[in-house]
Amino acid sequence: MPTTELGFFGQQFMIWVLILIPGFEIFRYIQTRGKKAPRPYPFRHRRAVVGQVVFLVVTLLAAREERVSLLSGPFPSAIFCVLAVVTLAIMGLRLRHVRANLSPLWLERARLVLPDHPSQIPWWVVISAMAGISEECAYRGLAMRFLTGNNGSFWLALSLCVLAFAVAHAIQGWRGILTTAVMALLMHALVYATKSLYLAIMVHAVYDLMVGLIALPILCKFAKQQELKQGVVV
Repeated sequence: MPTTELGFFGQQFMIWVLILIPGFEIFRYIQTRGKKAPRPYPFRHRRAVVGQVVFLVVTLLAAREERVSLLSGPFPSAIFCVLAVVTLAIMGLRLRHVRANLSPLWLERARLVLPDHPSQIPWWVVISAMAGISEECAYRGLAMRFLTGNNGSFWLALSLCVLAFAVAHAIQGWRGILTTAVMALLMHALVYATKSLYLAIMVHAVYDLMVGLIALPILCKFAKQQELKQGVVV
C-alpha cells in the first residue's frame, strides 16, 4: 500500500501500481464479461503507447525522488541469455499449439489489445518494447523495492507485485490473469538470479512481440469474418 515514508511521486506511483491500474482493468473486464466485446477503435495502440510513456515517466520520477537506480547491476551472463532464448522458443511453440482452441469471445477481447492487421505491427513493436521497459522497471524494480523496504517482508512484497501485475491484465479473463501471474513469478525469479532488470526487460519485450506476431493471422482472419457478418446484417 502507499506509504507516508515515500515522497509525492513515490506515493503516486504506488497508487497507480496497486490501485488505479488494476481497478481500471477490472472495470474493463466487467464491461465485456459475458457479452460481446466492443469493436476495437483505430487509435487504440497509440493510446496504449501514450499510457506506457506516462507510466514510465511516473516510475522514473518516483525512482529519482527516492534515489533508486533502476538499471544498476551487472549485465546477464551468456548462460542466462541462452536459457532465456530457449525458454522463449518453447513458449512460442506452445503459443502456436494453443491458438487453434481460442473462443470467439477471447478473440474479440484480444482485438482490443493485440494487432489484427499487418499495418499495426510497427505500433506493436513499440508497445512491446515499452511494456518490457515500463512494466519491468515498475513491478520488478521500483514497486518491489518500495514494498520490501516498507514492510520488510520479501514474500509479501512479491505477492503484492505479482497480484497487481496479474490483475492489470484482467481484460484477458481469469485464464489470462493466472498465466500473467506465472509470467510475473518467472520475471521476478529472473531478476533475482541476474541481479538486474536487463534480461527481464528483453524477455518481456520479446515475449509480447511474439504473442502479437503469432496472434496476427488469427485475429486478421477473425476481423475480416466479423466485417463480413456486419455487412450481411446491414
